[in-house]
Amino acid sequence: MLKKSLKKFTGIFATTMIMANTIGSSVPVMAANTSDTIYRINVESSTGSYKRVQERDKQNNTKVYVNITASPTQYTRVQTYGNRNTTSFYNETKGTYATVKKGVPSSITNYCYEHKKSNYTYVLAKVGFKSSSSVTGSVEGVWSPDSTKNYTIVN
Repeated sequence: MLKKSLKKFTGIFATTMIMANTIGSSVPVMAANTSDTIYRINVESSTGSYKRVQERDKQNNTKVYVNITASPTQYTRVQTYGNRNTTSFYNETKGTYATVKKGVPSSITNYCYEHKKSNYTYVLAKVGFKSSSSVTGSVEGVWSPDSTKNYTIVN
């Protein structure tokens, strides 16, 4: 009796695994876009406009990751942008902008991907920077549109 039950279980298990493998292979898997992109951009003063980096695919609703490694000031204002079925990008930062401290890996709350579910096709995101004071200069670091974890949440 035990042998029969074991054979039956093994057969069902093998069939289930084959079916799961077949079904799983036909379902597209979308990985998060978490690789770091290096940027170096000259920023304007706090009264100027945001200088934006090249856009990247945003593939989930995680926070945008930014790490400023060099800046003329201790703090830099950062905005996240997404596009709505056009070539125009819109500010999608929670609270208009985030203030990021130099040397602190930061997570920025944004709504780029969330609006994708409400008739917009958000597939691209980018970040923009400007000084938090009258000081201008070069801001450098890395960013990614998706994140595997929350760093210091700045907004």
